[in-house]
Amino acid sequence: MDNQGKKYDAIAEGFAKMRDSFYKEQRFLDELIKLIPAKSTILDVGCGSGVPIASYFIEKDFEVTGIDGSQKLLDIAKEKCPKMKGVLGDVRSVILNEQFDAVVEWWCLFHIPKPDHEKMIQRFSQWLKPNGILEFTSGDAAYEATFSDMLNQELHYYSLEPSQYELYLKKHGFKLILKESDQPDHLVWIAQKVV
Repeated sequence: MDNQGKKYDAIAEGFAKMRDSFYKEQRFLDELIKLIPAKSTILDVGCGSGVPIASYFIEKDFEVTGIDGSQKLLDIAKEKCPKMKGVLGDVRSVILNEQFDAVVEWWCLFHIPKPDHEKMIQRFSQWLKPNGILEFTSGDAAYEATFSDMLNQELHYYSLEPSQYELYLKKHGFKLILKESDQPDHLVWIAQKVV
């Protein structure tokens, strides 16, 4: 992930311009909002420039902390989304000394090699308060690929079979609420921490 952060540093300005509005996320963010108290704390994992996800939650009066591996994207976030608390680090190892009402990960897990996906589900659980809500995304099948079509930057992508995520959610204390395809080859998950 550190390497991926450096790759995003190289394309930070172009990526922030490209990722400045919703694609298909808003409906699912609204589903999450229905499940958490007003003024909840939310952790945005792979927050990028803070737009559109963190900024949307902040507009709805939630308190948002964002983690990202790209310092340049976090610098852009300071301008675009000044109310977000930004944390620089590899999401697999960064230390957070608080728990949140919700954890959101959108298009970040797929940059993490497959062997670390269970570790991330476990970390999501550790970052959540009891009964907290997790929303994350994955592919709809197992895959591993490298593409260079993101602003001519070569990036790696990974996903497990959906059944593996279901097993890991159960193992790490989650009850599945939603699993839905929002676009080809892509799934959105919502689960509640019950243990």
